[in-house]
Amino acid sequence: MEWKKHSKKISDLQKANTEIDMKVRNRLDSMIEEMLNQDVAVPLHFLIEHLHLDKDRDDAMQELRLHVGLLEGIEYGVIVDDNDQSVFVFFKKTE
Repeated sequence: MEWKKHSKKISDLQKANTEIDMKVRNRLDSMIEEMLNQDVAVPLHFLIEHLHLDKDRDDAMQELRLHVGLLEGIEYGVIVDDNDQSVFVFFKKTE
């Protein structure tokens, strides 16, 4: 049976995904804590790699919105660098 070579246990997939989600959550929490209300922004392409976000910029922004939306009293903003059209993200307390 050819398909068996390509199969994975559902429980293993769920466990791995949960571990990734927790790692991402911890990274985001510590990054926000350090950056909160500072005069600093990070490039979206860094967040895509660091937070294991979707490779597509629009989808990555939606994922980031969901992650930050779970945090109470925190919001993010976006600034585009007009020099090269790169997207930067910053975090601040909700007013």
